[in-house]
Amino acid sequence: MNCCTKNLIKGVAVGILASWVKSIVEPPLQDLGEKHFPPTPKELQLKGADVKHQPENMPPAILAKKIYSAVTNEELQNQEAVKSMKFIHYALGAVIGVAYVTLVNSNKRLKVEEGITAGAVVWAATHGSTVPALGLQGKLKDMPKSWWVWEFGSHLVFGVALEQSRKLLNKLF
Repeated sequence: MNCCTKNLIKGVAVGILASWVKSIVEPPLQDLGEKHFPPTPKELQLKGADVKHQPENMPPAILAKKIYSAVTNEELQNQEAVKSMKFIHYALGAVIGVAYVTLVNSNKRLKVEEGITAGAVVWAATHGSTVPALGLQGKLKDMPKSWWVWEFGSHLVFGVALEQSRKLLNKLF
């Protein structure tokens, strides 16, 4: 098996695993953030501000609704939009995983901070810029402090999971 194929397979695997880990840590991080920085009801109404109680208002669900509407000229129901979130979440994770494995396996200087830097970069490239610019999330300055705990924090965990699973798979294959 050539290097590109190995990187592709490893990247998909680490991206899916890191996305799974991220999805597990988000709810307890949201609880922690809300305990220390209680958001107002108005803040929780912002797009992307409440993963536990308003998943239909999270960026992947909003994206699914926009795409569905553009393609079918019909409205995607909240329940269906929430179902689509996992597909979007894991597909994006797999793409990020492939890019990460390909870059880091070819340049060891990029594996800084055991993956924490990667998580921060992924957050900056998504929720820190692109996602609000596309109207899929509230503006950063408006997001509740509790959001920063769980959204930014879960991306740091995502980056660590990327790096640790990449290292494990490189040892095995």
